[in-house]
Amino acid sequence: MKRRNPLLAGLFNMLIPGSSHLYVDNDWVKFLQYFIGGGLAIAVAIVMGNNIQALQIYTLPRGICTGSLLIIIYAALFYFGMNAASIRNSQTDSAAYYKSRRTASTDDRVVRMEKLLKKRNEGLISKEQYDSEKGEIESKEK
Repeated sequence: MKRRNPLLAGLFNMLIPGSSHLYVDNDWVKFLQYFIGGGLAIAVAIVMGNNIQALQIYTLPRGICTGSLLIIIYAALFYFGMNAASIRNSQTDSAAYYKSRRTASTDDRVVRMEKLLKKRNEGLISKEQYDSEKGEIESKEK
């Protein structure tokens, strides 16, 4: 798993809501959910801001209310994009740490080959994975 830049994910999410999920995990379902939700939030903020500005008692310059609401929406989108990348990075770090702390197998070559064949027969690993791991076991023996 590759680490992802949280700032870049946040910027992507601000430009196109949900795009950080494509950048981080290539997750199209979350992309569509955030794209629709973010688009609706932006549309609601614009309509609400324009309606508030249309009131006669509204005395601030034109665009202040709509701009304020949009800043809040875009800040949330930036945060959610950064958060998605940060979660991915912590998962990557945890997996790398766990892998580095694992103890090496002390089984002899025959036992490791039997376990590998069992995994292959049960369909837990592909033929390519079986061949590569078999090659590793045989090369370590030499």
